[in-house]
Amino acid sequence: MEIEAKYSVPDEGVFSELLAIARLADYKFRATGDKCVTDYYLDTENRDILRGGYALRIRQGESENWKNTLKGLSGADGAIHQREEIEVETPAKAAPAEWPDGPAKDLALRLSGGQPLIELFVIQQDRIGREVKQGRRRVGLASLDTVEIEAGEHKATFHELEIELAQTGKLEDLQALGELLDPYKLEPQSLSKFERALALLDGLVESRPRKEKKKHPGVRASESIAEAGRKILRFHFERMLANEEGTRDGSDIEALHDMRVATRRQRAAFRIVASHFKRKAVRPFRDELQALAGRLGAVRDLDVLIEAASEYASALNAAEAKAFQPLLDDWSGKRNAAREALLKYLNSESYRAFKDSYAGFLETAGAGVRATDSESPKPRLVSQVLPTEIWNHYGQLQAYESILPWAPIQTLHALRIEGKRLRYLLEFFREALGPNVDETITAMVALQDHLGELHDTDVAIHLLREFLVRNAQALPLETMSAVGGYLKAREARLKTLQRTIRRPWAKVSGKHFRRALARMVAGL
Repeated sequence: MEIEAKYSVPDEGVFSELLAIARLADYKFRATGDKCVTDYYLDTENRDILRGGYALRIRQGESENWKNTLKGLSGADGAIHQREEIEVETPAKAAPAEWPDGPAKDLALRLSGGQPLIELFVIQQDRIGREVKQGRRRVGLASLDTVEIEAGEHKATFHELEIELAQTGKLEDLQALGELLDPYKLEPQSLSKFERALALLDGLVESRPRKEKKKHPGVRASESIAEAGRKILRFHFERMLANEEGTRDGSDIEALHDMRVATRRQRAAFRIVASHFKRKAVRPFRDELQALAGRLGAVRDLDVLIEAASEYASALNAAEAKAFQPLLDDWSGKRNAAREALLKYLNSESYRAFKDSYAGFLETAGAGVRATDSESPKPRLVSQVLPTEIWNHYGQLQAYESILPWAPIQTLHALRIEGKRLRYLLEFFREALGPNVDETITAMVALQDHLGELHDTDVAIHLLREFLVRNAQALPLETMSAVGGYLKAREARLKTLQRTIRRPWAKVSGKHFRRALARMVAGL
């Protein structure tokens, strides 16, 4: 995964000022030398590699070997680009079929279908490198580039600053450096050089290939459910990987939350599509995702508990807050232990092996798919499988209607799980289901938010009671009283959530919701 920040440099004067930078706050810049880089971008005549969401770059090396790179075309967040990058070194001008066996060769052949590759355009760069360090920690490599593009009859020249993170660099470094560069009036560049060159080649003002890919997997009703499932899994796997570094770093709890969500969605997708794959082909991936989800969940649940308890403590007076602190310390200790277990897992050989083999499975069309029986065919297309899945999931949800008024907490937890499965199903296939899906997803999200808070509140109540019992003889009365007050507040909130569950439930149990589902199914 390549993570970098890109900025357009407005003119030669600013370019010269940037060259003179030796330090920005506590970030030091050390010259690493200048070099000239020539990049050739290739694709099939019909641009099949581009259609598959990648760009193929051939970089002329200083030795006899050249470096071939397949770059993902995921969108940028302002100046910050996070892209998949698969590289392989080969003899000069070797076709993909002649590359060494490995992920790069497999992906290039799959995307191109073995068709001949032609040159799209050439990008030349004069690069002036600067190593960026903070103390002894290597943050990344800054490059001041003079870029020349030759695309057909069109040419363009511009200056650019790139800062690519090293393994020990963090997203927070890119954000901090971006703020420190504010006086130079640089413009965040959300388009890659490839995208700008392609726009130049096609005579367009802007070119953003597969822009919609950033938000949705790109599932079609006419494709097989197995390959649609592979798309969904790959989409959320990439999101999982994009948040792994932030999860490891631990400074932003939202990265861990997003990684957990992506992992959970993959498990939900497997529940839908697993029967269309050979069991042996997908079982190891499901087991590893379950193991990862458990470790992420252990940390995330405590993050939520600590955040809510801290917010409660912020409204207390100084004496009460001091008495309440032992609870926060206890939960923080549990959270640190859970985080250590998570990091141990993320650093394990089994997790690394899982990512490698899983990525290969997701990139290989047809891998692990069950054979079909032509004499006794079964539904295999999205349009054939999805109607039954939608109504089965909705039927499971509707089964709670008759018992909802007096449902115990355990039943509401089960309802939360059923609702989550229907919500994920609608989200996974939203492009195939059409515009009516948005209102159903909105209703499901409202129900899930309500049930999610109810679940978190119930977990907090159990842990608060456990804390009070465990420390009954060890802690002062002031602490027991402060924690007891929080327990009463949580119990009151739980009753409110139980009493008001009918409000979001009405949005998903009524005729309007069912009609929306029926319109979506009829449109498949």
